[in-house]
This record gives sequence, C-alpha cells and structure tokens, in this order.
Amino acid sequence: MRLHPAEIAKEIRDFSFFKSFTDDLLLQTSAMIHTESFAAGTVLLQEGATNSSLFFLRTGKVEVSLASEVIATLDTPGEVFGEMSVITKNPTSTTVKALSAVECFVIRTEDFAHVHPKDKDRFQALLFQIYCNVLTQRLVKTNEKARLFEILNRELHEAQQKIEKVGGHVLLVEPDKKQQLPVRMALGGTGVQLDIANDSEGARQLLAENKYDLVLCEEGCVEILKEVHDQNAANYSVLLTSKDVQGNLQILQTNRHVDHIVSRDAEDRNATIRYILTALGKLLNKDLFGIEKYLTWGVEVQNKLVSCSNQREGLREDLYGYFKKMGVRTTVLDRVNTVVEEMLMNAIYDAPVDSQGKSIFNHVSRKEEVQLDTHQQSQLRYASDGVLLAVAVKDPFGSLTKDIIIDYLLSCYNGHAGSMNAEKGGAGRGLHQIIENADLTVFNVKKGVRTEVICLFNIDGQKREAQPSFHYFFV
Repeated sequence: MRLHPAEIAKEIRDFSFFKSFTDDLLLQTSAMIHTESFAAGTVLLQEGATNSSLFFLRTGKVEVSLASEVIATLDTPGEVFGEMSVITKNPTSTTVKALSAVECFVIRTEDFAHVHPKDKDRFQALLFQIYCNVLTQRLVKTNEKARLFEILNRELHEAQQKIEKVGGHVLLVEPDKKQQLPVRMALGGTGVQLDIANDSEGARQLLAENKYDLVLCEEGCVEILKEVHDQNAANYSVLLTSKDVQGNLQILQTNRHVDHIVSRDAEDRNATIRYILTALGKLLNKDLFGIEKYLTWGVEVQNKLVSCSNQREGLREDLYGYFKKMGVRTTVLDRVNTVVEEMLMNAIYDAPVDSQGKSIFNHVSRKEEVQLDTHQQSQLRYASDGVLLAVAVKDPFGSLTKDIIIDYLLSCYNGHAGSMNAEKGGAGRGLHQIIENADLTVFNVKKGVRTEVICLFNIDGQKREAQPSFHYFFV
C-alpha cells in the first residue's frame, strides 16, 4: 500500500539528517519518496554497478561489503546508502545485501527530472541540501574511524614489539582460511614463526615434527589441545572460541585441561588481531597482569587500595565520578557500577585464603564488615583510552580456579544460581553478573600468587557487544 507523503514526512522526521528540514521541505521530499521491500538475501547495490537511487533504511538489516569482506552492518532506521555513487556518478564501490526482510525509502534521481520548470531551482537546491547532509554525516563517521584506526595501529605496533623481543614458534589449528588471516596479520613482522594446520590430522603431523612454544586452536579441533596437554607438546595452548558464553561453557566443561581461552568475533578482524596479539604477548613474555595491555599506550591508570568491606561504596562513588567527568554515558556507568560492586565483594569475601588454601571470609554474610590485613588487601584499578573503559580488581591470593568459573557460570545459566553456596554467605551470582554486564571479562590467575579480573566496556553505549564474552589465562 502506497503511503501518503504526509505519512512519509512524519516518519522520516525522526531520521537524523532530516531533522533540520522545515515542514515544507520535508513534505516536498516525501512526495518524491518510493517505498520498496526486499527479501532476505537480496542484493540492493552491487559493487561495480551503476546506481541512481538513494536508499534510506526503514526496517530490517543489511550488510555492506567491499571485495567480499563485510565492513559494516546497518540496522538503524534512517541509515542511508547509495549516496556516493549517485553524487559522483561512478560505479558503486560496495555491495549492500539484505540480511533480513528489508523495507527502504528510495529517492531516484530521475524523479527530479519531472519537476515543473518553475520549481526546478528549488528542488535542485533541495537535492543538494540532502547530499550535503549525507556527506557531512559520512565525514564525521570517517573521521571517527580514522581516529580509531590510528589508535589500533599504535596498540598493534606496541604489542608486536613486545612479542618480537621473545620470538617463538607458534602453531595455528584453524580450518577456516578467512579466520587464519587475522593471525597471519597479527604475527607478521614479529619474528614469530607461524605454522598453520587446516585440520586435526595436519596438526598432528606438525606436532610430531616440531616443538612449539604455543598452539592456537579453533574450538572445532579442541581434541588437539588434549593431545598437546598429554604429550607436553607445547609450552602454552590457547583455545579460540566464538562469543557464545553458554556454548563455550559446554566446551570447557569437557575440556578442563585448557588453561587459556580467547573468544573472538568472526566478523571483527581488528578485535581478533588485538586480542590474539595481547594473549600471545602475555604468555610468551610471561606477563599476565595489567589493564594497560587492553588500552592504548600512555593511559593514566587510577589505583585504589581495598582494605575493608565498608570502603565499597566510597570506591564506587570515586570511580563513578571520575568517569562521569570524562563524559562517559550514565547507561555505561550503571553497568560499570554493578560490575565493580561484584568484583569488590569477590576480592573481600571470596579471594582471601589461609596458608592451607582454605577460605577465610567466604562463609561470612555480605552484610557483615570485614577488615583485611595488609597482606590480604586487593587493588582496584581503572582507566579509559576514550574507546574502551577498563576496571580491574587484583588480589594477592590466586585462589580462583577454572572449575569455579565453569561450574558457577553453568549453575547460573542453567537456572541453579546459589546451588553451590550451601555454606557460603553470597548468592552465587557474582561471576555471572560481572560477565553479563561487561562487554569483555578477562580472568588472569597465577595459582597461589595473584588473581586479576579485568572488565572492558565500550565507551559508546550504543556499541555494546550483542554478546558478552570472557577470556581466561591460568598459569
């Protein structure tokens, strides 16, 4: 059913770059807009083809790809595409494909040719006004991407330098050639010798012929890590998983010998490169700890000592105020606040153990005050590089185990939170709350020496990860 221009005008008024249009201009634009629907899988724009239409996303989700690589997904009403090929009259530089059923508002350039001569100049001015709005928004986004690219380059260069100092021989077991590429890019120029096996049999052959410092293995070939563990075939082995917490827990439940896990987003190459480089740097350099490893070099890190349970509120208020002054959104800070409270509770009540490894305060009600001796005190650290916000709590015990993480999270995700807490003072949901509220949680543990829990948050609350994830490192 064709919409009346007044109905279209009412809807597009909420689109970001139409907000500055007068009612008159908005109605004139609406009179030229067509409504079109596309089934999932439809190619709306083809790279290299000619195009004469502006598309405004109404409902659904599309992906934008360049040379078969996905560079963006769009699902916000009002997102525009096709504008550059219309403006420059050059072939389309990207392919846009519908990931779901999609509805768009479309303006075709030929529609302007039918404008009455007396209104020609007015509509031509309107067309250029639309283009200017589009280009202005694109320029803002491009500048932000350029800034993030520079930050990423600095991070990668620093991480690569750290790995270059120690070198090493690394085996990657990864059947997906597309996912092999980020590892190649991460280790290129570091001096690390990288071998790649496309399947488990290929990995076995390489393991029989070589001694490796580190093995990276995709979850579909996880049985290789059991063989590496049993045969002591490498100094370190890392399981590469998807960002599905519950799915990962099922894998870890039956593979508890895995000491190191790194989750990755198959569509986010930059993050994959960053986290693999960070993981390898931590293990090959035997240096697990520090939120600085996940932030841009040179950030100012705040350090606070945690000496008693009554400090918690004051510490959280200081942290909240610090990030609020930096302009961090309240929606992000509310999640940070929840995470920090759980981290402090764990550090005060759960982490302290005696010389026999027996918990000291775990049985105590979380409402009861606990005063920590000097050798029991933890450290709260936090910082932001303008892209990520990081908070961490580090305790001097190293009592957190893989079994605690796996079993507690399984009990929470299976609806049995607290089932392991019969003789404990807490509700048994702390780790679950931490992971669910952060974008990424990293557990670093040196047994009997130190535990550090790091939580990372995207500063832009609108870019919150669709699925939270966790990494862990146990040595």
